[in-house]
Amino acid sequence: MTESLAGKWVWIWNWRRCEGADPKKIAARLRDSGCRGALVKAYDGPYWFDQGWPWREIARALKAEGLSAGGWGYHYGNDTAGEARRAIETAGYGEADLLVLDVESEFEGRPDAAEALCGELRRDLGVAFPLYFSSFAIARYHRSFPYEAFRRHSAGAAPQVYWNAFGWATGHSLGLTYEDYVALGIRPPDIFPVAGLYREGDVAYPDEASVLEFGKDAFRRGSKGVSFWSYEHMDETMWQAVARVQPLEATDGLPREVGALDERVSDLEIRVGLLEARGNGGKGSPPLRQARTYDVAPGDSLSSIAAALGLPDWRALYEANRQTIGPDPNLIYPGQTLVIP
Repeated sequence: MTESLAGKWVWIWNWRRCEGADPKKIAARLRDSGCRGALVKAYDGPYWFDQGWPWREIARALKAEGLSAGGWGYHYGNDTAGEARRAIETAGYGEADLLVLDVESEFEGRPDAAEALCGELRRDLGVAFPLYFSSFAIARYHRSFPYEAFRRHSAGAAPQVYWNAFGWATGHSLGLTYEDYVALGIRPPDIFPVAGLYREGDVAYPDEASVLEFGKDAFRRGSKGVSFWSYEHMDETMWQAVARVQPLEATDGLPREVGALDERVSDLEIRVGLLEARGNGGKGSPPLRQARTYDVAPGDSLSSIAAALGLPDWRALYEANRQTIGPDPNLIYPGQTLVIP
């Protein structure tokens, strides 16, 4: 069964610092908070991350308690083959339900490294395996980061919306995040924001009300899931806040159709805002996608898509989507959105 980041998840950095590494206590805490599973660190760069337990045993222990086990690792991009190998082993030998690539400043200005890493993962894991990337929330401040490469190869993004560290209001932080990610071609249902429920240095815990606002706002905007950093950092107040975060339907009693309409209205508002910004002379803003698009399905090829759409030649379709597809026109993935010329 293919897993996704839908629902609520909690990140685990150091397994041994969580309930003394007792899987039953960890699972009970997650279940009591209404979480679907945990995202547990498996590797750091090309090396396994020492959790005191083999990662596969952690995954099996969580699954035995009825929870999902996602694996994540921090990537540096210096040894993409080695890093890809650890991720692939986490998914295969490690039995992870899904993978999240933590990719940050090391990839800025390095699209080739991002492409090499993701290409290796997809060649081995296949196009259907649930692969996500987690990075900067406010993309406009990181224009050299290769969002496009990670977007093309991922099922979704988990932007790190740490409003307590930003020193901004929760709604403002989320609003900028969704605006930027939609402009990059990532729709709200494929955005799974991460809240920073930690205290460190001058950064204080967010208050409980802002955590509830984070969850409610994210689900209203169309996200299917949220997650929280991190298990070992959260105090009782933070756990209580996580337990109170509920999907839109459970929070407001609204039917799914209303939520879907809300998502479309939110998406339209974002696009209109971006269009107005461009009209006001905004420079360097990511381009908006055209109205006529096609979502790639399993088994599709550019020639078959062109024929189905009545286009005279697949080459025109490729040229219109070269940035999305990459250098090889024979390599397209289900879920990619192509502009119809």
